[in-house]
Amino acid sequence: KQWYQRRVRAGELPFLLKILSVNKALSLQLHPNIEEAAKLHAAYPERYPDPNHKPEMAIALTVFEGLCGFRPVPEIMDNIRAHDELHGSLSPGVLAVVRGDRAVSDETTYIKELFTDLIVMKNSAGLINNKLAQMTQHAESDKLFLRIQAQHPGDAGLVCIYLLNHVVLQPGECMFLGANKPHAYFSGDCVECMACSDNVIRAGLTGKFIDVDSLIRLVECSSDTAEAQKLAPTPVNGGVVMQYLPSVKDFAVDMICVKDSYLLQGKVSPQIMLCTEGSGVVKTTHSAEEMRPGEVVFVIPGVSVTITGNVTLFSAYAQH
Repeated sequence: KQWYQRRVRAGELPFLLKILSVNKALSLQLHPNIEEAAKLHAAYPERYPDPNHKPEMAIALTVFEGLCGFRPVPEIMDNIRAHDELHGSLSPGVLAVVRGDRAVSDETTYIKELFTDLIVMKNSAGLINNKLAQMTQHAESDKLFLRIQAQHPGDAGLVCIYLLNHVVLQPGECMFLGANKPHAYFSGDCVECMACSDNVIRAGLTGKFIDVDSLIRLVECSSDTAEAQKLAPTPVNGGVVMQYLPSVKDFAVDMICVKDSYLLQGKVSPQIMLCTEGSGVVKTTHSAEEMRPGEVVFVIPGVSVTITGNVTLFSAYAQH
C-alpha cells in the first residue's frame, strides 16, 4: 500500500492496459526483476530506459499462442536428440546427457547450460531448416519451427521453439509472465496488462540489440508443462466477474460479463475499464457513459459503478 501511494503521489499509474493483435511472431524476450532493472538502468540507460520491472499478463480474446517457460526436461531431450545437427555445438557435459551417457543432477543448471550453448550458436536455424527441408513428415515442434522460420528466417532464437513450451490459450485463458521468464507471442488477440516499464532483454526473433550476457545471467531456467504456464482466474458472484490476480501488486484484471445489471464496488486503486464485446452503460451517482467495443472509462478510487446492458468489460487496477 505504501508503494502504491508513492506512485499515486508522483502522478503515475503503476500499470498499463492494452489490446494486442498479433499476426507475426513478436520478439523472444524476458524482463528483469525490479532489483536487476535498477542496476541495468544505472549501467546502460540507453538500453534500459527506466528502473522498474515489467511483469505482464495476457488474457486471450481469441485463440492466442506463444512460447512461455522451459519445457519439462524429457521433452527438451526428445527435441534435441531428434536434431543431431545441433550436437556439434554442445559442450561435452551437455552432449553427454543428450546421448544418455550422463544423468541430469540439477535440471535448472542443465537447462541453463543447454540454453547457453544453443543461443550463441549463430547457424542453428539454418542447420535445422536444411534438415527439415529433406523430410516429408514433421513433428509438431518442427511444424511450428517452419512457420515461425518463414517470418524470421535464419534467426538464432528459433532454436528456442524446441526448448520452450508452446502455449495455446483459449478465449478467457491467461498466462502471467513474471521476472526473467522467457516468452514470445505468436498469434491472436489478447488483453495485456503490465507494470509501467520498457525494460526488455531480447533473446531472438528480432533485429534489435540482444544483450547476450544479461540474457544468459538472468533467464529463469526452471521447467514445467505448458498447462502450468496458465494463470487460472477466480470467479466472483457466480462468475459474473473473473479475477486474474498475478503474484505482483502492480496490477490485476477483472473480466466482467454483465447480462442485465451489476454493481461493481469501488476499489482503493483507480481503474481503467475497457469494453471488448456487446454494449452497455457504466453509471456512477453523477454520470453515465455508454460502452461499446474499444471504448474506455477511467474510474477514480473509491467510486462504485453500476453496469447495465449485455456487455463484457475488462477492468485493470493495482492490488493493495
